[in-house]
Amino acid sequence: QGPGETTGRALVAHPGIDKVAFTGSTAVGKEIMTVAASSLTRVSLELGGKSPNLVFADADLDAVIDGTGWGIFYNMGEDCCAGSRIFVERPILEDVVAGLAQLARTIPVGPGFDPTSKIGPLITAEQRRRVDGYVQSGLAEGGCLRAGGKSMDGALASGYFYEPTVMTDVSN
Repeated sequence: QGPGETTGRALVAHPGIDKVAFTGSTAVGKEIMTVAASSLTRVSLELGGKSPNLVFADADLDAVIDGTGWGIFYNMGEDCCAGSRIFVERPILEDVVAGLAQLARTIPVGPGFDPTSKIGPLITAEQRRRVDGYVQSGLAEGGCLRAGGKSMDGALASGYFYEPTVMTDVSN
């Protein structure tokens, strides 16, 4: 336990560590690689790819909505492999968007220890501000909010909650 700059660096540089697995930012991943290289410590990095889901017109819409919806909303979207971008073939675009928006509006949001909750709080107030910043950026670029898009301060005061959000018409 401790700040990454001291504790993390000590762990990565320690001669008794055989392998480092890290999930996080590209900048920190580069730092870990640099430190680990001096002792040839093996490293696995998961650095936030955000690869898109591709949905074609012949897809099973129920499976698409369930799979892509939970692909982004799982773990409050705080997952480096979250499918936060979805490219949908035009003939089914509105059906997919409507289904994802309906899912987003009906997911039970609440405390993580509440067994009825499916979406808990974000990790910190800073992360909630970051998520809201992405939503605001999308709107400023001409994006259309189809579901969510707001902090849930009033509804759930003890935690960093943000509505599950679906946007369209945003740039890649």
